[in-house]
Amino acid sequence: MTRLSLQARQTTGLVMTAELQQAIGLLQLSNQELLTELTALAEANPLLVVGPSDGEAASPESPLAYAEEMRGEDLPDDLTRDESDWREASAWEDDPLLRHGTCDSEEAEHQDPASRPESGTGLFLEQIRFAFTDETDRAIALALLEALDETGRLDTTIAQLAGTLRVSPTRIDSVRSRMLAFEPPGCFAFTLAECLAAQFRARNRYDPAVATMLDHLDWLARGEHEKLRKACGLDAQDYAELLRELRSCDPRPGTGLGPHTPEAEPDLFIHQTRDGPVVTLNQATWPSLTVDERLYQRLMQADAQARSWTDEKHAQARSILRAVEQRARSLLLVCQAIATHQSGFLSDGASCLRPLTLSQVAMSTGLHESTVSRVTATRSIGTPLGVLPLRRFFSTGLGESQDQTSAESVRSRIRQIISTETGEAIMSDEAITQQLQESGIAIQRRTVAKYREALGIAGSAQRRREFRMKSRLTG
Repeated sequence: MTRLSLQARQTTGLVMTAELQQAIGLLQLSNQELLTELTALAEANPLLVVGPSDGEAASPESPLAYAEEMRGEDLPDDLTRDESDWREASAWEDDPLLRHGTCDSEEAEHQDPASRPESGTGLFLEQIRFAFTDETDRAIALALLEALDETGRLDTTIAQLAGTLRVSPTRIDSVRSRMLAFEPPGCFAFTLAECLAAQFRARNRYDPAVATMLDHLDWLARGEHEKLRKACGLDAQDYAELLRELRSCDPRPGTGLGPHTPEAEPDLFIHQTRDGPVVTLNQATWPSLTVDERLYQRLMQADAQARSWTDEKHAQARSILRAVEQRARSLLLVCQAIATHQSGFLSDGASCLRPLTLSQVAMSTGLHESTVSRVTATRSIGTPLGVLPLRRFFSTGLGESQDQTSAESVRSRIRQIISTETGEAIMSDEAITQQLQESGIAIQRRTVAKYREALGIAGSAQRRREFRMKSRLTG
């Protein structure tokens, strides 16, 4: 017979506290997202004072003394405790998000409309208004506009639109045919050939030779120029002229017609100094965060219930402040390790990119690899080469562990080698492999072929055909 009994047992395990979860969550946010999150937290905690930074964006041309001062304390000054009067600290007249957003003191609706670029939708709506007077035709045109993708092609079929609008496919195709001539011509096409045909028609250059070429774009892609020239019935000079016209067409006419999206500000900057790269936070996007100690002292003079609530909010505010401070330290620590390791890349470009992995950065900083992954996942950094994602600095290595070359630098070398080719000396993958091996890079031919294809570079046979065709065009 089974006997039941109670036993005491002690076990160990990892428990993720609420404070740790909050710190991890803040670590993954960009500076702009951090401001939004802190503003939401401040709405529920009167002791937490959040606002946009009053500092200006540091740039690679800024005085180096600024960068050295930033690294001295390792944290911006606006993360220190505010000892000013609590009434001044909380007297925000504006919403912090509006003060920190892309809009300046003048709101968008007060700006001159002529100074704002017209979006693709607005451009097409104006043409639809003038081209179609019938209400049904306008409804069809608007449905086609709704189905347009970012390249200017239609991502639905006429049959689907006919079922939705309850009109005949013939009428839809009639409306679409007129819209193919809209500016820019070639939008509202289903295929690349139809898109290019609309552009030739807009130039009054659509003829049987053009139609034949557009019907056999696969021949053109394979470089079968002689076969295609004969099918078009053209001599070498006319065929070369037709190719020049084809290259002047835009296969994605709808690209760039959307509203302009401003480039996101980097979270950090790298400054080149005589002693090496120095990383600083971008003060223009770093939010100001303080705990209102004056208000805390005033609230603590109330009754016991109010004091308990005040202590809880004060602890929460201090916890958030510590999490933001730790976030700043982790960002600077990880990015400084990356910048130091890739100093050659920052000064000389992709050919000097060294192999680097998350585990290497974790070992050099003493942080956990998951923390390094969160820091680098979506972060961007301003460098002498422009604004780059942090993941751009990572690359796998080729060769022995003690003398590795990054895969990115090898791809850059392959691109450089092929760019120096001439029509009489097209290099095969085997020849490129041999040249890389002679320069000390341990690599195999199949790896060269894989990297070449990843760069979008054709094989040696197709490159040779293209050189011949170019010589004919310029001859």
